[in-house]
Amino acid sequence: MKKLTALIVAPFLFFGCKENSALSDVELSDPNLISPEITITKTLNERGKEQTELVVFLNDKNNNSIDLMKGGVYLNNEKLGVQTEWGGAPYYTLNNIELSANTNYNFSVTLANDNSYQCSVTSPRDVIHSFVVPEYHNINKDLTVSWGGLSSSPSTSYSLEIENGETFAETISLSPSIINNGGYVLSSRVLNQFCEGSREDFTITLKSTTNGKVDHRFDGGTIQIIEIINRQITLDVGEADVAAFNNAGAEDYKNGEGSKTKKETSSFDWLNLALTGAGGLLFGFLLFSFINNRKNKNQ
Repeated sequence: MKKLTALIVAPFLFFGCKENSALSDVELSDPNLISPEITITKTLNERGKEQTELVVFLNDKNNNSIDLMKGGVYLNNEKLGVQTEWGGAPYYTLNNIELSANTNYNFSVTLANDNSYQCSVTSPRDVIHSFVVPEYHNINKDLTVSWGGLSSSPSTSYSLEIENGETFAETISLSPSIINNGGYVLSSRVLNQFCEGSREDFTITLKSTTNGKVDHRFDGGTIQIIEIINRQITLDVGEADVAAFNNAGAEDYKNGEGSKTKKETSSFDWLNLALTGAGGLLFGFLLFSFINNRKNKNQ
């Protein structure tokens, strides 16, 4: 059923992509025709790679994106450049942007009549730096995940997102008290629902979303800072914290490789034994002949 749901949703996602707005060909002076969608996203993946990017869409009423014919978008007085998505929708961005804790990010949208309209957001006091998740875990035991010191605020919300990339996705909202405690426990009952009794690989994401303010003269809009840390985990019915290629498997591999060596060594040992035996017999025969010769001479 989950697979079927994914197949149904996919076409809507595909055809829901933004396009270049017809308002890109018009000089705009009315902010009520624009709905800004401003997002700063910082991602730290499971390999430790960090990336921060800024995307600003100026949407029309059909959610298509506007490239202002006259005017522009600025962040802290620095003008943003325009790029185009693969579907043709223009967006504003700034290369090499960094996200710092407790910092104001002030955006200004200037229209054709040189009037400017402000959008602003302040990053959380605590930027996410750590998220501890075991690589392997037994689904029959409660799972504890934890993070570095974070504090809740009215403008920032936190969540855990769990998905296997194909058929399963779950979002768990985290209360301010849980964030302040620094960890969360997923019960074994919930884990068994995730895995349905079988071994699966999942990505667990700690996500924070901080909302800012958009000038009320726009037709709505959003400005957000999103922080994401991804961790991979294998949930299994076996023992927790056991490597996927465990010692038993390694021993099997070693034994398989060692059987040849053992067989060849065994053949070599038999050859040595045979040669040693033949040498002993030859030495005995020569010694016997030498003794007999001595006796004959004495007689």
